[in-house]
Amino acid sequence: MNATTTLTKDEVAILLTAAMHAPSIHNTQPWRFEIHGPVVDVLLDRHRTLPVADPADRAARIGIGAAVFNLRIAAAMLGHESQLAPDPDPHHPDVVARIFLADRKTPIPELGRLYGELRRRHTYRGPMLDQVIAPRVLARLDGAAQAERATLRWLDPDETSRLGELLRRVDDTELHDEDRLHERLRWIGGDRRSDGVQESGPLPTRPAFVRDLSAGLDSTHRSQAVFEQRPSLAVLCTPQEDAAAWLRAGLALERVLLAATSYDLAASFLHQLLEHNTARAAVRELVGDRSWPQMVMRIGYPAHSGHSTSRRDWRESFDQWF
Repeated sequence: MNATTTLTKDEVAILLTAAMHAPSIHNTQPWRFEIHGPVVDVLLDRHRTLPVADPADRAARIGIGAAVFNLRIAAAMLGHESQLAPDPDPHHPDVVARIFLADRKTPIPELGRLYGELRRRHTYRGPMLDQVIAPRVLARLDGAAQAERATLRWLDPDETSRLGELLRRVDDTELHDEDRLHERLRWIGGDRRSDGVQESGPLPTRPAFVRDLSAGLDSTHRSQAVFEQRPSLAVLCTPQEDAAAWLRAGLALERVLLAATSYDLAASFLHQLLEHNTARAAVRELVGDRSWPQMVMRIGYPAHSGHSTSRRDWRESFDQWF
């Protein structure tokens, strides 16, 4: 891919603003950007990782993958074809991805059409409607994952019940994990204007498939809600388990989420099931196809509108421009 033009300041703003709308664990936004002519490097920001919850940076790299996908969507909207190189420089391991942009031509329909969904997508932590997702929509979401060499494994009622039992055990364990709770204090609750999660949605009146990030912290002012009894749960899986696979999982995750948003679906994540080795092994056994679970999602039609979490200005994550 040959490219000679240098990105303009307006293009950089569009590209990086799109990237900043990606989901990340606890909304840590663990990425930084450098631009060298038509090449964008995406780096892991080690000041924004979670040593307790995510010691291998698996979840952080998934978040970076989602940011990379958003950046490529914005590039396609502007008319830049793009190519991606994961972990391009062994001498600089913090460079997680390198994106090569071709000279600007006309918008690229395949990715560019998703640009309008970027600001609509947000993590939804409230109850879903008891409304079945049509098979053609499920097929579209499956195709979105497969386009990035991942798979979506939808759980049947028996598997959902087994996952619920595992979830309750994990949640109980986390309530007694002081290191994990202390780490959350940096990112959860309080006045959040640029990162972290200000609140975690309503409290379920009974056990539900939703992560209560404020568990163990102050939650006296939160409302309560009845959550759906039959959630639609999907496990995003990759055939490999390494740093490149985690980046690929992030690409697939964001493509699935934006496709879901185009059908007015919303999603939330059950990160905790994959943060503990024993629980992740149990999820892998549950899906049963020898692939590696990278994200557990609850997907459905939201009962309420919800709102987006805060984001940093793109300039705060932008290191250098050559």
